[in-house]
Amino acid sequence: MGVVDLLLHGLAFVLPALCVALCTTLASRMGRAGGMRWWSEWLLTSLAGSLALLGTLWVMGRDGSIAGYAALVACCGTLSWLLSLRRR
Repeated sequence: MGVVDLLLHGLAFVLPALCVALCTTLASRMGRAGGMRWWSEWLLTSLAGSLALLGTLWVMGRDGSIAGYAALVACCGTLSWLLSLRRR
C-alpha cells in the first residue's frame, strides 16, 4: 500500500465524522449566533466523532458497523448540545 492509498483510506475512514460534525454544527447554529466560531466547533466535533469511530474500530475489530455509526451520531449530537448550552 502506497502513501496515496494510505491517505485515501484514512480520509474514507474519517469522512463520515467530518460530514456528521458539519451537519450537527450547522443545525445547532440555526436561529442562534454567538459562541465559538463555526469552524472551531466543527473541528472539535469532528475530532470527537473520529475518536468515536476509532474506539469502535478498536473494540469491534472492524469499521463500518452500525454500532460505530450510532456512536458517531451520539457523540457528535451530544457534544453539539453541550456546546450550545455553553453558548447561552
